[in-house]
Amino acid sequence: MVGLIADAVLPIAWILALGFGVKRFSALDDSVWRSLEWISYWILMPSLLVAVIIQAPDFEIPWIPLLGSMYGTLGLITVLLIVAWNLGLLGRAYPSFTSLYQGSVRFNTFISMAVITGLNPVLLPHLGVAAAIFIVVLNISCVAVMTAGHSDRMLRRVFCEILRNPLILACLLGGLAHGFGVPNQFPVSGMALVGQAALPMGVFCLGAGLQWRAVRAGFGLAALATILQLVIKPLIFIALAIWLDLEADWLLVGLLLMCVSTAPSSFILARQLGGDAPLMAGIVAIQTVLSIASVPLILWVAETMNWIHLL
Repeated sequence: MVGLIADAVLPIAWILALGFGVKRFSALDDSVWRSLEWISYWILMPSLLVAVIIQAPDFEIPWIPLLGSMYGTLGLITVLLIVAWNLGLLGRAYPSFTSLYQGSVRFNTFISMAVITGLNPVLLPHLGVAAAIFIVVLNISCVAVMTAGHSDRMLRRVFCEILRNPLILACLLGGLAHGFGVPNQFPVSGMALVGQAALPMGVFCLGAGLQWRAVRAGFGLAALATILQLVIKPLIFIALAIWLDLEADWLLVGLLLMCVSTAPSSFILARQLGGDAPLMAGIVAIQTVLSIASVPLILWVAETMNWIHLL
């Protein structure tokens, strides 16, 4: 079992290190990396999701236990942080609080998908659908926190974020195509071929984008966000999932959305909506590296306790 988890996670660590090394020691400028990120986010990952959803056998979604576990976790973390902020326990710089919030609730889709592919690729479409469902409410909560007191701005931003999210759009397109019985041949086969590059390219770009100089910015809040994201949040999710009797495969899917590092796009949102962008960059860097150890540990504990089944 340890070997299975290691085989799923260690290649991710290798690709992260490779991306960081190439960015550090090559002559490629930032425009090249931005182009690779754009291709990965807008072309490769949507192609992968559309193809795997079309090709997947029919499956039922346990709506109440799944949504209850995911949204319940988000709600508890949100209430905890808002109460702590109002009590003055997190300082008085609201931009820093918004970055702490993003770093405690968002998730890295590429890492989640890469791990599930290594553990049980049959569950990849399940994870894609669960992520798309969760992202809608997650985006609303993040933008609401960041634009508190500016309701018109919040509504416009939330609407744009949902309409422009390639994960949501890809799952909708794949679901419609699957429902209409689109055959598993070209262009679906072509999308599947293109999608094979999505996960390694996404993780490679993630490694290249790590900003280690930013780690020193607000280290205390960054450490708190890391503990919440990599330890507290997955434990809350597991407790709620067990209480709601979420079946093991879906518990694994949800857990991989809850225990990975925060999304790199959090930095962009922080910069655009007046958050603490340097702190956000530091949170992304710390969590990405530490998750290489924490994700296997969480999975091992969950498997040992018979909460999930990896074989």
